[in-house]
Amino acid sequence: MGRGLFSLGWILLVLTVGLWIAGVAGWLPETVDDRWSALTLKAALVVFGAGVILRVLSPVTKQVARGRCAVCGRGIDRGQVYCHDHMQETVNSYRDQTHDRKMTHHR
Repeated sequence: MGRGLFSLGWILLVLTVGLWIAGVAGWLPETVDDRWSALTLKAALVVFGAGVILRVLSPVTKQVARGRCAVCGRGIDRGQVYCHDHMQETVNSYRDQTHDRKMTHHR
């Protein structure tokens, strides 16, 4: 998302420069050049700012999300996927499934 905003910011910046050049060359009336170049420049700055914020926050949100249970979101130790309760449920469910499969294969 941050890269897309940077691309949009560059497009708006190029459009602003194009409006300035068109205004200086006399291809556009001054009122059109002044109004639209100011708007595109402001939009470019806002989009660049949003892109920077998203690029900075992206790794932070990944780090915060890593330390949470995949089911309930409770805090967990590093390297774990589930909290203790959900880990136990997963182990029990897996054990029951493998036990049922073994029982059906023996018959």
